[in-house]
Order: sequence, then structure tokens, then C-alpha cells
Amino acid sequence: MKNETQSALVARDAAIILLLIWAFMQALLMIWAPADTQTTYLLLLFLMDIAVLCGFMDRVNTGTALAATITCGWVAYKLYSFYAVGETVYLTDYFVTVLPLLGSGAAALFSRSMRHVNAENKLLRRQVDEQVLVDDVTELYNLRAMYRDAQMMTGYCVRNHLPISLMIIQMRYESELRGMLSHSRYIQLRKRLAELVMDSVRVEDKVYCIDEHGTMAILLTSNEANSAYVRSRIIAAVTKEDAFDGILERGTHMDLRFACKEYDEHFGKDMMAFKKAVESELAYDV
Repeated sequence: MKNETQSALVARDAAIILLLIWAFMQALLMIWAPADTQTTYLLLLFLMDIAVLCGFMDRVNTGTALAATITCGWVAYKLYSFYAVGETVYLTDYFVTVLPLLGSGAAALFSRSMRHVNAENKLLRRQVDEQVLVDDVTELYNLRAMYRDAQMMTGYCVRNHLPISLMIIQMRYESELRGMLSHSRYIQLRKRLAELVMDSVRVEDKVYCIDEHGTMAILLTSNEANSAYVRSRIIAAVTKEDAFDGILERGTHMDLRFACKEYDEHFGKDMMAFKKAVESELAYDV
């Protein structure tokens, strides 16, 4: 992979150098061109530019075919003019023979090298995303981190005969709040809610943000019955009059839905099934 990337970068740099040479030769062509041939050269340059654009747009076959057609047509025309009419062949005429294939070839080389570089960048971005364990808005651990921690914590609690529960908290009118608030205020709302929840739980309990809608999950080192105290503390925190000052208008209240379930050994290591079982309880919090 490293050698392929290095080769692609070398090919990209070589293509840029060839394109600079191509552009320089175009400038020389127009500077040295006799006055009576400048219009012809301008038309040819326009066709060359189309061939080069085809190369940049990943239409390599089209660009190459157009460049080859320009070159063959130009060579045939100049040979006919030279032998049949006796027209003089200028140095600039040789430039026109080389320029179409040089430009389209450089553009195709650049496009192919960038295709490889972009593919590797996408692969690296996907690999980085798969390793990210923190929600970028709330700065809480995300769903992937929750699954990882849940497996470890449930295993520890089962071995030591300790209770562990999963609580999921959801904004009841999330879609309405998203539509009512500006994007920046909605982000502030999610951050503020995360702070209030964090302040309402014990140090040993772990809080996660598990989706882009602000849904949170808490791994509680307590049984399902005692989770009611956590719920009451969170409700008390979010219903304070100044809890969302500067974010929500006066009279707009934050309403949450709660679901909690104690871990049972029949879930085994299937934390996804455990989470789904908790989520199914959200429908009953009306």
C-alpha cells in the first residue's frame, strides 16, 4: 500500500510537470506563430483543451481519441500542404504535432494518480471513523464505546455477582426541537443536556451519546429498581427553570423518555440484543 501510494504521488507530480511544459509550449506556439496562422492555432488549442478536460474528467478514452484525431488530422494536412502546395513547415507546426497527446496524456496520468490517492484517503477516513469512540458534539463516548464497555462491565459484574443496568434517555420531542431551533442552538441543547445528565449520575456510572439525535445511554452499577433514583435526579436537573437558559425560549420545557433494564445472563455477550431490549421499553414511557 505504501509503495503504491508513493508511486501514485510520483505520477501526480510528473503529470503536473508535463502539464506545465504543455502550457509553456502553448504560450510559445502563440508567440512564435506567424500572423496568418494564429487563428488556426487558436482553434487547435481550443480542441486540445477539450481533450485535456476529458482527461481530467476521467474520460481518458474520449480525450485520447480526440488528441489522436487532432494530431493525425494536423499531420495529414501539413504533409498535403507541403507536397501538394509547397507550403512552408514552421517550427510551431511541430509543436502542434506533440501538444495534443502531451496534454491529454498528462491529464489522464494526473486523473489516474489522484483516483488512487482519493481511494486511499477514503479508506483511511473510514478506518479512522471506525476507531473514533467519542461523539463530536457532546464529547461523550459513543455507541461503539458503549458496546465495548458493556461487554467488559457485564462480564465483571456476572463474575462478582453484582447488578448492572442499562438506561436509555431520549428527547421526547427531538424532531420538533430540531426544527424549531437553529443548528447552533440545537448543538448547544445537546451539549447542555449531556452536561445535566453527567452531573446527575455517580462517578462509577458511565454515560454515552449513542446517536446524532442526542439519545444517551447510561451503564449503571445498580439494579433496575434503584435506577429510579437516577431517573428522578435527571428529571429534576432538566426541569429546573434555568436549565436551558439562552437555548430554549421561556415556557419551552425539555421532556425526556426513559427506559431501563437490568442485565440478565441470557443476553450473554450480545450487547446489541441487550440494547434492543431496553429500547423496546421506551414505547411504554408515555
